[in-house]
Amino acid sequence: MGGFYLGCGLLDAVGYTYVKMVGSWRPELLIKYLAFLLMCFGMSGVSLYWFQRAEAAGVGIDSSTSLLLSNLIFLQLGMLGATWLLVRDHGLICDQVFGCQFVAPGKILFQAFKVASFGFVASCLLGMVVHQIFELLGRESSEQAIVELFVQNQGLGQRALICFTALLMAPLVEELLFRGVLYTVLLQYLTRPLALILSSLLFGLVHFHEIGLLPLSALALLLALSYEKSRNLWVPIFAHTFFNLINLGLLLWVPSLD
Repeated sequence: MGGFYLGCGLLDAVGYTYVKMVGSWRPELLIKYLAFLLMCFGMSGVSLYWFQRAEAAGVGIDSSTSLLLSNLIFLQLGMLGATWLLVRDHGLICDQVFGCQFVAPGKILFQAFKVASFGFVASCLLGMVVHQIFELLGRESSEQAIVELFVQNQGLGQRALICFTALLMAPLVEELLFRGVLYTVLLQYLTRPLALILSSLLFGLVHFHEIGLLPLSALALLLALSYEKSRNLWVPIFAHTFFNLINLGLLLWVPSLD
């Protein structure tokens, strides 16, 4: 029973064998996983519809909270469950598949902070370039939806829910999905550069924010590289958390300068 060598031995060639699994991701289980993910999106949409109907009838919660709850319950928790099922169906545990050993926590956190800091600077520079291009083209730019929700809603409960989502659930779920599963699946069928580029672009696209596509894709590229180098998914997870923490901190601090 050999190791799980992704990309037809490519990771061995560059010294990366951070995913320890028998054989490879099985296509039939990946199809089942994709079906679960699509079901999560569908259930999220249905729940949001009924939340909005309830709000219109005057018996429900406000639209911002309903959006956050639909995202948390049906997308993030649903995707987390789907990923757990994928790993379980392969007869393995997350430590074996993603290298999730939380050893030397100081080293993991330091590596994650370096990645997040570099990613923040790179995304800011790229964001400025994209913003200038939009201005030259006469196109308006807008903030990401979660950012607008955080700025517009001053309630403690909603902001706490946003922080919980941005600092805990989003990093965990998105890194499992995009770095842990998607990137490694692509490595089975594509060259390493193509897998890096495609998985990073998909990460940027699913955030549905035109001006953030390039900066978020660049961040995703750094997160994938950090996963490869560390052979431990905790590094990109914490890097993602630190990146979001920096942005949330700035959202709280910058308005106080006015």
